[in-house]
Amino acid sequence: MTTSAATPGLASAPDSSLTVFLPVYNEALSIGQVLREFHDTVVVPHHAKLLVCEDGSTDGSREVLSSLSETLPMDLVVGPDRKGYDGGVRDGLRRITTDYVFFSDSDGQYDPGEFGRIWDARGEYDMVIGRKDHRSEKVYRTLLSRGFHVLVKAFTSVPLRDMDCGFRLIRRGTVEAVLPEVHSLKYSFWAEFSIVAYRKGLRIHEVPISHRPSVRGGTSIYSWDRIPRIMVLQVIGLLRLARRLNRSNGSSLPAEPPMPTRFAWRISPPTSSVSDARGDGADLRRRGDFQGRPPGP
Repeated sequence: MTTSAATPGLASAPDSSLTVFLPVYNEALSIGQVLREFHDTVVVPHHAKLLVCEDGSTDGSREVLSSLSETLPMDLVVGPDRKGYDGGVRDGLRRITTDYVFFSDSDGQYDPGEFGRIWDARGEYDMVIGRKDHRSEKVYRTLLSRGFHVLVKAFTSVPLRDMDCGFRLIRRGTVEAVLPEVHSLKYSFWAEFSIVAYRKGLRIHEVPISHRPSVRGGTSIYSWDRIPRIMVLQVIGLLRLARRLNRSNGSSLPAEPPMPTRFAWRISPPTSSVSDARGDGADLRRRGDFQGRPPGP
């Protein structure tokens, strides 16, 4: 059973247009530092709500979060059962009531100080995704990610450069429109979310961000003994997703994958949130697949 507890301090921002959402699984050693960073850097300056979804941790994370919630204003959702990354994120997204949700993984690899780049770039976009300039992780993880992106682009023609990045800002209307159709890639929830959003014709913007080494120095998912099975499931899931995208006709998804001549991919001029030294954000808009206005907040 999942339980939710809102601390009294959360009521101080009832009219906020932003929720900061972090999922947590086995991050007991670092979650205190990570949450305080996000609270001080994003939540307080933007009068945002803080949503933390704990997913059946076995290392004491639940107890650490319970203690933190007594002094750090947050909406804490805990449960004894492990739902998996995709299930935990899905559960949290369903709880969003604000106009925007800012999502970040909680392993400390993303710098909350770069939220400003994401927030300032939101403008007319339905989703703003961080694009890692450099991946601070082991070589095999980088190779797996690059290989996966090659397959995704081959099967779906989606030109996003970092579609599975766990550092992004999304309109609530986009969450409501896309989430029900994300169920094929168990180990790449955000990649599938981005693919479906793009195929719906929603407006997506990528901005460069940094990537720090994990605070705990490893991963609880991509261990060597699990990689072969994960790779097989990823390929099967990607094939199913591509088939579903191609066969959808008259539904919310287009019948055919986008061709290179049917999308506009341009490099936007620099904004105040992206320095010239880091390069411009990529503006990705697909033409012809969306009728009317995209979902708003």
